[in-house]
Amino acid sequence: KSLIALAVAGAFAAPAFAATSNVDIYGKLHVSVNFVDDQPVGTSDVGISSNASRIGFKGSEDLGGGLSAIWQIESTVALDESGGNLATRNSFIGLKGGFGTVLAGRHDTPLKIVGRSIDLFGDTMGDSRNVLNDPTGGEGRPNNVAMYMSPSFSGVEFAAAYITDDAAANDDTEMYSLNLTYKNGPLYLGAGFLDGDGSSVDKMWRLGAGFTMGDLKFVAQYDKRDALAGGNDSDGWMLGAAYTMGNIVLKANYVERDIDNTGNDPQQWTVGADYNLSKRTSLYALYANGEYITVGSGVGSSDQYASGVAGGDISVLSVGMIHTF
Repeated sequence: KSLIALAVAGAFAAPAFAATSNVDIYGKLHVSVNFVDDQPVGTSDVGISSNASRIGFKGSEDLGGGLSAIWQIESTVALDESGGNLATRNSFIGLKGGFGTVLAGRHDTPLKIVGRSIDLFGDTMGDSRNVLNDPTGGEGRPNNVAMYMSPSFSGVEFAAAYITDDAAANDDTEMYSLNLTYKNGPLYLGAGFLDGDGSSVDKMWRLGAGFTMGDLKFVAQYDKRDALAGGNDSDGWMLGAAYTMGNIVLKANYVERDIDNTGNDPQQWTVGADYNLSKRTSLYALYANGEYITVGSGVGSSDQYASGVAGGDISVLSVGMIHTF
């Protein structure tokens, strides 16, 4: 009787398991302790932050003929304070085949993707978006996105996105974003563009480059923004380098943004070191110093520190741990 019961249970369980066998669970857990100087009065000078920590579920179904249905649901996880909303990060459904990938949902703009590919301090307190950030424009992850990503043509790829009604319900706004990238061995080149009326940015251009020479890596970025009527146009740039010694990576960069019609031009320099305990786990320490910036602009809506003294100075020493799965 026990064998018969086990066989019956197995017969019913197998199809249910097979139906979900193509689902992958992945994520990134990233927490840091931050020691901040020259923060606004009344703000703690020591904080613990969850820096773009996330959990995601993704899968695909083979439709035959080289065509697959794909989907992804990725959500922010606040490890330091609990909570997080479903599908706050790149979340979509779409089709993938020899023609490339088409998707609809919520996704980073093609312009943003270029910058995220070369930031040596991405998703930390030294993120270049402390200076270059515009979450409502090119650096955003907008809602209501229809996007196409091409296959690779000998290292050349391009992407195009259309964003509609992103600002609010019943708000007739739209944006377009494009990128063109080249990845071949040690060389990365990227160009991005955004145009639309759904943000503080009218038009935005971005150029990015990365080159690895042995253990040494160089990165560079240039941004140009045309603001909406009444706004301030700006030019921004970033230069950085990293040197790998076994499990240790030493790195530094400088970021600056010149804004028309204001003397409060943001800038930041950062130095840091990573220690890779394994391919998925690392420790790091960094020191960032800047003017007229909000430290933590690239890691979410919480755990941010705006410069709060005359002259706009602020600095942070951040020690963190990252684990990916």
